[in-house]
Amino acid sequence: MSDEKDAKAEAKAAKAKAKALRPWFKKKRFWLLGIVGVFIAMQVTSGSDSTTTTSSDSEEVVAENATEDTIGTGLGSKDATADIDSVDCGTVDSFGARYPEVKVTNRSEKTSKYVITVDFESSDGSTKYDETIVMITSLNPGQSMTEKGMVMGDIPDGAVCKISEVQRTAD
Repeated sequence: MSDEKDAKAEAKAAKAKAKALRPWFKKKRFWLLGIVGVFIAMQVTSGSDSTTTTSSDSEEVVAENATEDTIGTGLGSKDATADIDSVDCGTVDSFGARYPEVKVTNRSEKTSKYVITVDFESSDGSTKYDETIVMITSLNPGQSMTEKGMVMGDIPDGAVCKISEVQRTAD
């Protein structure tokens, strides 16, 4: 009997040793990590496609006019264009800088960050003069905030500013 037990124990030990000596790429834990990594990479890249389109021709964009068809949504899980309350193109200071202001109300259920692209274009939309990024961080649900961007370009009279992209990500 003991010879039979010894033979089974030796076979089991040999199998365990062979399993331990397998190359790293044949071990289950590495395949599982690879599959999870590919899944995460797919999720991250699927949200990064963004388009840049324009809104109405007025100097002030109001949330009712900001629709998914007119403003790119960029990164973020949901369309945040309804969170934009208004945009003011700002005035030119003595150094030639312009400071557009964007008012945002967080209408989501989570504290969020916003990255908003404001374009300066000709009134007919045929020429883009410049753009600026307006960033708002840690805006709690229901809170509003107005933040400024800055443009240091030669923006001709009659140019309009438009929101071209809104990205909202939860903190």
